[in-house]
Amino acid sequence: MDKNELDEKITEMAKSILSYCAARTSNRYEAEDLAQDIIVQMYKSAESIRNINAFYGFMWAVAGNVYRQWYKKHLKNKECKLNDDLYDELFIFNDDSSDIYLLRRELSLLNEKYRKAVILYYMDDLSCSEISERLSISESMVKYLLFKSRQLLKEGMNMERTYGEQSYNPKEMSLLYWGNGENRYFHLCDSKISQNILFACYNDKLTAEQISLEIGVSLPYMEDKLKELYDYELLKKDGNRYYTNIVIFTKDFSNEAAVKTAGIRECISEIIIRAIEKNETEIRKIGFAGCDMSINTFAWQMTCIILYNAVVETLQNKIKFVCPKDKFGTECFVWGVENSETDVWKSGFAFGISNMVSAAGDYIQFMDFPINNIITHDYFYERENIKNIFFDIARGNTMHFSDNDKATAAEMIQKGYVRKDKTGLHVNTPVFTRAEYQKLKEILQGSIIEIAEETENLMNTVIQIIKNHIPVHLKKYAKEMAYLRLFEDAISATVSNLVTNRYLIPYNGDLFIPTAYVVLK
Repeated sequence: MDKNELDEKITEMAKSILSYCAARTSNRYEAEDLAQDIIVQMYKSAESIRNINAFYGFMWAVAGNVYRQWYKKHLKNKECKLNDDLYDELFIFNDDSSDIYLLRRELSLLNEKYRKAVILYYMDDLSCSEISERLSISESMVKYLLFKSRQLLKEGMNMERTYGEQSYNPKEMSLLYWGNGENRYFHLCDSKISQNILFACYNDKLTAEQISLEIGVSLPYMEDKLKELYDYELLKKDGNRYYTNIVIFTKDFSNEAAVKTAGIRECISEIIIRAIEKNETEIRKIGFAGCDMSINTFAWQMTCIILYNAVVETLQNKIKFVCPKDKFGTECFVWGVENSETDVWKSGFAFGISNMVSAAGDYIQFMDFPINNIITHDYFYERENIKNIFFDIARGNTMHFSDNDKATAAEMIQKGYVRKDKTGLHVNTPVFTRAEYQKLKEILQGSIIEIAEETENLMNTVIQIIKNHIPVHLKKYAKEMAYLRLFEDAISATVSNLVTNRYLIPYNGDLFIPTAYVVLK
């Protein structure tokens, strides 16, 4: 190779050589000096180049040798001396940048304690004593972390790593809670990172690095989430491997459950329709406030009353099980539901079922389905006085209302929960006395018992499906999980059938709220 060809090639690669040096030195001046040393050595050794095709291999070999000598000299000025070949093995790269990519990949997979030590030493140019002070650990521990990091990086760079499906097709999940105390878990799955961590190690025990590859998120960005899930015991560890500690109802499970329980749900729907059509006249004759409601509202109200009494009052009160205690001492269950675009209510279990009781023993029952575009129960839990004012209006006891009470009543009128006419204020729900409600239950009792029996068959079917879809260590909760799913499988799914078949029509501004009713003591 003649001098002109050499000059041309060195000029062409000068920028790459300078970039190479800049990546390995702490400032511009050192980089320029090192680059100059490399170029000088290339001219001195040019006679060893066999032909022009060997130039690039020659150039990087010279760069590596000059850099090693520079690094050994530079290393003498540092307090912490490691093996002289440390940089040789990890930080001398090919010109195609593949090694740089591999190193960055492996750094992103290093555990936090190792990663911090590497960054502080090699990139921030701190000494071992400085790192020791920064991380509040001994210098010997710093040396160990650096030594161990070198091993991990070398091993990792020689591995072929494959990102998992969740890295490009993340899952979405809702975290649900049922228990006696405060829900401390509602915030834990606000991010997709947390959701996908739980999915990643649901059926397999994975290290943090494996989880990182599976969900396509570098460890520095997921370590806090990983720790939080572990601290709340949604994750547990077997050695250094994590596994999910809650049941997750996946799409596959939900699809199988829907297919295998379709006949039972259809049967429950038919029982409801027969009960309402057969008994409508007799029920309206009870004479409760609101008995003249529209046929659609009547169908909604009776459906809710029948399902509540069959599933909650009859079947669930019959089933006994021990609720586990969480780390806070609260008896509760926490579980996940994979979200699906085909969910009837847009997210699993997305309806509200609850009641509020006054000091006098009156109560309002809510069963809110989002398909009606109204979730009423949240409003009644906002302020303590709202329910009391609502119950007073239901009783026709409004003479004592203060200005604040009247303002609250006006707010409820504006929201559609109360109406005002010439005779005064009225709640926009049916109102039963205790005797009237008991009479209603007697009329519907045969259908209630029949649905409770069908629902128990449904629950037993779901138990077997759950056992086929959850990890071994969670199978002991199959019955309890099927119990908790009754709101979805027996109530929400049944209402979905009735809506699909147009027996129930979504709320369209009728006088009454279709899924809430009051029972006065």
